[in-house]
Amino acid sequence: MMKDKKLLTIGLIVLLAVSATMFGGWIAGQTKTEKPDYYFQIEKNMALFGRIYEEVTKRYVEVIDPEKFMRAGIDGMLRTLDPYTMYIEHEGETNFDLKLLTTGKYGGVGMRIAKRDGWPTVVEPPFEGTPSARAGIREGDKIIEINGETTKDFTISETAQRLRGKIGTEVNIKIRRYGMEKPLEFRLIRAEINVSDIAYAGLIDDEIGYIRLSQFTRKAGGELQDSIVSMKKQGMKGLILDLRGNPGGLLESAVQVAECFVPKNNLIVSKHGRLSSSDKEYYSRVDPVWPDEPLVVLVDGFSASASEIVAGAIQDLDRGVIIGRPTFGKGLVQTVIPVDRNGSSLKITSEKYYLPSGRLIQKPGFIRSKNVLWGYDKSKKDTTKKEEKIYYTSAKREVKGGGGIKPDIEIKGEKMTPLVGNLIMKSMFFNFALDYASKHEALGRDFAVNDQIISDFKTFLKEKDFTYKTSAEELIEDLKKAIDQDELSEQVKGKVEALEEAIILEKKDDFKKNLPVIKRYLRQEISAKLWGTKGKYESVFHDDRVIKKAVETLKNHDEYFSLLKPNDAN
Repeated sequence: MMKDKKLLTIGLIVLLAVSATMFGGWIAGQTKTEKPDYYFQIEKNMALFGRIYEEVTKRYVEVIDPEKFMRAGIDGMLRTLDPYTMYIEHEGETNFDLKLLTTGKYGGVGMRIAKRDGWPTVVEPPFEGTPSARAGIREGDKIIEINGETTKDFTISETAQRLRGKIGTEVNIKIRRYGMEKPLEFRLIRAEINVSDIAYAGLIDDEIGYIRLSQFTRKAGGELQDSIVSMKKQGMKGLILDLRGNPGGLLESAVQVAECFVPKNNLIVSKHGRLSSSDKEYYSRVDPVWPDEPLVVLVDGFSASASEIVAGAIQDLDRGVIIGRPTFGKGLVQTVIPVDRNGSSLKITSEKYYLPSGRLIQKPGFIRSKNVLWGYDKSKKDTTKKEEKIYYTSAKREVKGGGGIKPDIEIKGEKMTPLVGNLIMKSMFFNFALDYASKHEALGRDFAVNDQIISDFKTFLKEKDFTYKTSAEELIEDLKKAIDQDELSEQVKGKVEALEEAIILEKKDDFKKNLPVIKRYLRQEISAKLWGTKGKYESVFHDDRVIKKAVETLKNHDEYFSLLKPNDAN
């Protein structure tokens, strides 16, 4: 056994040395700037790393786990780079996410889950036609056991991993349902779950279509095209594409989504890296399904990567109007490299995305430790700081660089108050809606959150002993501790206590001040419980300020087309 381990270690070091030599020679022929000494440094340090690993694992006072020790070294190196370069274990959650992006499907039971009151909970109606839907599992059901094992201390990732598995295998779950005394038991047979990228598609009124695209898997372009064709048949004259909260996905899918709007043979995005062979330009290859008609794209600070490619291309080519808040600014391309036979891989940032105008999507400052960069000198001026250089669209409109996409019409987001934030985090809206919907199944879709519902919600909060602290209260608590620690006078304590009383008195008006926002969240959650995801989105069409502005812009042709003209032409 020890002999095998020794041979394995020697083999590893030999492999590292040989790989370094081959890697250096290959890189020298591919990179845009050759630095011979650089490849010597690679060879030297790979040998050093192998030697240190071998000596420590052999000689350390306690027995080292070779696999965990190597993983710690790998993680330590990668942690100095950007947040997206990582080692992915073959059974890890990240590996699952990659498979879902590339295929749009997985083996499982078809639930969306999140933590509620400490338990994994079904937070949306199960996907149609899936094992969960056929078994009658509902939104709000708490999963308390999986295959006889309590889920109380499970993370959402751990719960999801146990629910997923090979198609055709069974999983036994126990559920606690609101209003029922005894838990319910289900035996589900895992099936192929096809996840749709379109969260909602439909007409807001007789002529304005709305599509919510939640991610960019392999199916995004085809699903979007089908939705547009369907709404065109219903008389759609203007389209809203909502990319808010969309974290991105596959580059190819972003190109296919943009192709639904961008004229054929137009540049959509390009990528450039250290290796000349990795440079590539992506052009629209087909005639668009929505070629000339008015288009508005909605974005926010959580729209990233593929979302920014689509929004940026549409802006740079003057194909539509961008409304919302500045986007995240994630324009780094990752390449996935298999590293062993078990399916583990290295996801490494290899290129950057550039838009048709030449803008870089990525915000500066993405590398955690610049000290690891070749030739970096901290005494020199940092040239990677944010620089909002001016670029120009096809119609010569000015657009700013510096990372991310700046909307043509910016709408500031609502500030999340401590009261509303705690109502969301403690699942008060969600749990009240479960209770209310179960008692009001005949409620009409046009219902309003009236005084009676608000009264019922207040009673519910009281029964649940709901409490929260404002940021001012938390500061007062810290101040009182500091006063006690420094043994300050009673006079000082009295003034702080008077301030605390004033803060608590003003806090009593919080519910009234936040009433419009509270009503909106209640309407959204009750609609979701009664009519599913479709009902949830439809409930906010007339309250969402960004959607309202998009509809207004699409219906006002003068405003719409003036936004697509050069600044000095308006």
